[in-house]
Amino acid sequence: MTSEGEQISQVRRLCHMLCNASCVQAKRRGDHEALIEQHLPRRPHWSVARREEQVQRIDRGEAEPFDISLPLPAKDGQEGSDTGVALFWERFRCQECGRCCYTPGAGLFLEKEDYERIAERIGKKRLNALCRRDKAQSAWIVKQPCPFYDRERKGCTIYDIRPQTCTKYPLHPPLPELPYNLAVDAFCPAAREFVKETLGWWIICESNWARLLARMGDGKA
Repeated sequence: MTSEGEQISQVRRLCHMLCNASCVQAKRRGDHEALIEQHLPRRPHWSVARREEQVQRIDRGEAEPFDISLPLPAKDGQEGSDTGVALFWERFRCQECGRCCYTPGAGLFLEKEDYERIAERIGKKRLNALCRRDKAQSAWIVKQPCPFYDRERKGCTIYDIRPQTCTKYPLHPPLPELPYNLAVDAFCPAAREFVKETLGWWIICESNWARLLARMGDGKA
């Protein structure tokens, strides 16, 4: 017998497989607004009823390290599964605060291609001095705060050849509890604003989950 948790997990996996593109299109169109309006006379959606609570939770990211799941599908091996990522970058607005660059942290991992690209510009000797060698991963890690960030000019001095990790930030790997959804680093101010602006998008995900759950109950999914 399938447990409730397993059933929910199956529903979310099916939603990711079957509704990936359609849900992104619905969010791009703003269909969530009509759904939220329909709920208001009876029972307001949590994104409305508990908005202040959600905003306070999101804002903890300024001082507390954690990731937040987004109501957008993560990219996987399926063809066209990058629609969620595309909509994220379409709507995300970097505030150019530089916090992800100059705040001390664990360090910035360089892919082999990153290392070679940057070394070609500034020289291996200088790059090695700005990094530490991780023997376990056989990789170079840029020391933090990032030496390539110019705090006076408020910008990256190697922006056109920056590491792949930087090009993807603030996107982070999906959270275990929501493995089919994109996730962002709550430390990023612009990411926190994006999360607040898209709270209502969850109603589209929830509507899809409910519909698929009902179909599973009828033996149609």
